[in-house]
Amino acid sequence: MVSSLEGFSKLDAWLLPCPIKIVAGIECPGCGFQRSLIALLQGYWYESYRLYPPTVPLLLLLLYGIVKSMVGFDRRNVIMKLLAVACGWFVLGVYVMKLWYGSHP
Repeated sequence: MVSSLEGFSKLDAWLLPCPIKIVAGIECPGCGFQRSLIALLQGYWYESYRLYPPTVPLLLLLLYGIVKSMVGFDRRNVIMKLLAVACGWFVLGVYVMKLWYGSHP
């Protein structure tokens, strides 16, 4: 298991700080996405999931939206809406668990 993202340590300077965490002192539902994405790009799947579980579903939703807009299928956006709602509930569930059990298990 990787304790930090050694290969991308220079990217830490470019990570955007969370304004909600700065102002309110609590993490927002998206806190951890950037580090999780970096870990995923490095190939550390478990570390990526540990940092922010909804990363892969959100990326799949983004990819589906891009392909859908290029190809033009699903004109009524039924699948897109279902995927977006499912991802939203997943993000909300992870956030509630993070608040309930703390930042890191």
